[in-house]
Amino acid sequence: MELGQSKQIAKIGLLSALGVLAIAVFRIPGPGGNVYFHLGEVVIITSAILTGKRSGAFIGAVSSAIADILLGAALWAPFSLVIHGAEGYIIGAIADGKGGRRDFLAAAAGVLVMAVGYTLTAGLLYGAAVMPVEFIGDTLQGGLGLMLSAAFLKTLLLRFPDLKEKARP
Repeated sequence: MELGQSKQIAKIGLLSALGVLAIAVFRIPGPGGNVYFHLGEVVIITSAILTGKRSGAFIGAVSSAIADILLGAALWAPFSLVIHGAEGYIIGAIADGKGGRRDFLAAAAGVLVMAVGYTLTAGLLYGAAVMPVEFIGDTLQGGLGLMLSAAFLKTLLLRFPDLKEKARP
C-alpha cells in the first residue's frame, strides 16, 4: 500500500469517527423523545464535497449506521447505511470541491435524497401518518447541516487553499 493510500484511508476513518461524534454528541431531542436533530449532516456534506463520491458514501453510511447502533436505534441502522450512503455519494458525485454554487447544489440534492429516504422509511415502519412530520424534520436538519457545512467549507478553503486541488482523488 502506498503512503497516499494510507493517508486517504486514515482521513476517511477520521471523518467517519467525526461523523459518529457529530450525531451522538451534538444532538437535540425532538418531540416525543425518540426523534432528535444532530450535526452529522455537516460532517457528511463537508466530507463528501471534499473527498468525492466513494469516500462520501462510505463516511455517510458508516458514521450514521454506527451512531444508530450506539444510540439504541439499531432498527434504523440498515436504513441509515443506505440513505446516508446515497446522500454522500450524490453529493460527492456532483460537487467539485471548490466551495461554490456547484457544491451548494450538490449538498441540496443530497439533503433531498436523505429527507425523502427517511420519510419513506418512517412511512414503512410507522405508517403514512408520520411521513409529513418526518419530512419536515429531516428537511430542517438537512437545511441546517447544509448552511453550517457551507460556512465550515468556506472557512476550511480559506485557511487551507490547497484543499481545492488535493482533497478529491
